[in-house]
Amino acid sequence: MQSSVQQENMMLRLHFEAIVQDNSLLKRAVVTQQKRHRETEDQNQELQGLRQMVTQYHEQLKTLEVNKYALTLHLKQALQDNSSIPSQYHLFLGKT
Repeated sequence: MQSSVQQENMMLRLHFEAIVQDNSLLKRAVVTQQKRHRETEDQNQELQGLRQMVTQYHEQLKTLEVNKYALTLHLKQALQDNSSIPSQYHLFLGKT
């Protein structure tokens, strides 16, 4: 028969082993959570970069549209000033 001290030691050892297993599980969970957090941060940075690119492209598109409009006006003016330009250019202006 085991003494009460030996029984208590056995219970404490079992409890300690369970705590060590729980600690190991929690450490793996923390590592997994940190990895997910880093991935989320990376995705957020990429998304922010893409949003900035979209903003820049919208601004570039506006500039190009304004330039196109200005060029169309200049071409119409040139056509009015010089009616000797072939009629195919008049057709082009009608499509804008």
